[in-house]
Amino acid sequence: MPEPEEQNIHLMSDILASQVAAGEVVERPASVVKELVENSIDAGAHSVRVELRRGGVSLIKVTDDGCGMSKADAALCLQRHATSKLVQVEDLFAIRQLGFRGEALPSIASVSHLTLTTRRAADVEGWRVSAEGGVEAPLMNAGCAPGTEISVSNLFFNTPVRRKFLKSDETEAGHVEHQVRLHALAFPEIRFTYVRDGQMVFDVPATHDLRQRIADFVGRETAAALMRIRPTEAPGVRVSGYLMPISAARRNRRMQYVFLNGRPVEDQIINRAVRDGYGGFPPGLHPALFLYLEVEPALVDVNVHPAKREVRFRRPAEITLAVMDAVAATLAAHARGESEEAPAQPAPEPQPVVKPATVAAPARPAAPVPCPETRPTLVLKPLVTPRQQELELPPAPAPAPVPAPEPQAAPLPPHFRHIGTLHNQYAIFENKEGMVLMSPRAARERIIFERLQESNRRPLESQRLLVPELLELDTRDMGIALEVKPQLEQAGFQLSPFGRNTLRIEAIPAILPLRKVNDFVQELLRVFTSGEVRLTRARSPFEPFARQLARQYAMQEDVTAYLQNPLPLLDTLLECEIPYCSPGGKSTLLPFPMAELNRRFQTQ
Repeated sequence: MPEPEEQNIHLMSDILASQVAAGEVVERPASVVKELVENSIDAGAHSVRVELRRGGVSLIKVTDDGCGMSKADAALCLQRHATSKLVQVEDLFAIRQLGFRGEALPSIASVSHLTLTTRRAADVEGWRVSAEGGVEAPLMNAGCAPGTEISVSNLFFNTPVRRKFLKSDETEAGHVEHQVRLHALAFPEIRFTYVRDGQMVFDVPATHDLRQRIADFVGRETAAALMRIRPTEAPGVRVSGYLMPISAARRNRRMQYVFLNGRPVEDQIINRAVRDGYGGFPPGLHPALFLYLEVEPALVDVNVHPAKREVRFRRPAEITLAVMDAVAATLAAHARGESEEAPAQPAPEPQPVVKPATVAAPARPAAPVPCPETRPTLVLKPLVTPRQQELELPPAPAPAPVPAPEPQAAPLPPHFRHIGTLHNQYAIFENKEGMVLMSPRAARERIIFERLQESNRRPLESQRLLVPELLELDTRDMGIALEVKPQLEQAGFQLSPFGRNTLRIEAIPAILPLRKVNDFVQELLRVFTSGEVRLTRARSPFEPFARQLARQYAMQEDVTAYLQNPLPLLDTLLECEIPYCSPGGKSTLLPFPMAELNRRFQTQ
């Protein structure tokens, strides 16, 4: 009789498969809270309450007043892959809910003791279903308020190795609080309550004023400094939110909140677009902001990460430009002293594109059942992105520019008084806020850059050379020179080939009185050849060239005259679209507020 063949492949049991899935979905207590709160939001809740004990290991309870579930839905909600949010394959390409995988509840139940109690508003009685380590108990009727309550206790009781990897109760509770705050910021129209170990941590009421919701978490004083992002629209994309002043920049991204269709996300494309919208940013610092993106679901894939923290855009260039335009236009308006708030109409931020249009948090495989409390989904119209208005700057006089104020210019910030010079490099000013240092070289780089950017609207004036300069190049550099010739001519250069590998320079920009034209152009071509200039994520094809031209000229300029009389330079800088830093991210102005100085010197 032949011996049976050895078999190594077998099917996992349902409980084991759920625990494997739990490894992706349930990393820590905050992961459980995220999944349950998202289900509550999808269920149309107007109030969500999160209770925690011992960092979430002992108990996590999420209660909402959403649409609840019927008996049939409650019987299926703990089954793997049961969902009310996906019916056919096409639904994956137009996801409008926060949760949709149908793995959260069974995965959580497989590593905990879970009890779910739910009732629809139209039903007389509710239903309770429970599970211990993935083993489900019979369905029971229960008396309860409309909505859903889910209690998760003894998390990871049957996977002790996972439990050992958890941090202290304090740390885990901090992660949970951060997660609840994210959802509260994403949906200000929902009331959120967070209770830890029997103590109320916060209870933020529902509001349609996003600034009010932000103030609930960051404080009234900080919220008062917020700059409202001017809503920017592109085909299928809308950007809104608030920026913090550059003085609120951090050395980490803890104060960067980015929401995509109501979903907190971490995306490098958006991060880079924000920095480019600032026109660069001081190295080692990150801008603080509350950014809300509304994107047509068909243009974004939120199914690329198990925890849905990362996304993939179908047209990333449009997202990048929309974010850059919104940030840059907001900073430009703020620099001109214009009001950020929209007059006489509510701000659109509290209405992100994700508005639950289907059934409750726990799921079922059948067709979705409409909730009694539904909120409409925002439909974005294909619109053309409005390019930001560029600041009209006066022509650059030499050697020290003293701009003539334009009639529509906003009043300057509080009076600056020049009080000295530091190491013959920095100008020192005093104003009512404290002390400010200015780098004349970085300031000139910013001013020149913005004047060069004006060539997007009108050609810059050229200054013809009495004797044209001849520049000998090798074959590779000559090819680069011919490639960037249109951009250089846009900036005011006049160039022409003069022989096989010779470039004839006939005119230079009038705003750049260069002393060594050959050396300047040679270095410019070297930078382009070496690939040091970033040609992507720019607001216009000319921007990288303008940035490099401004940098090179500012590096060779003598700033002694500006240090002797820096006030005219400061006035010109403050008229710039983004006066805080150079195009490359170097600080132009460094404020030292009196409050910070008093704190450091421990002055009462």
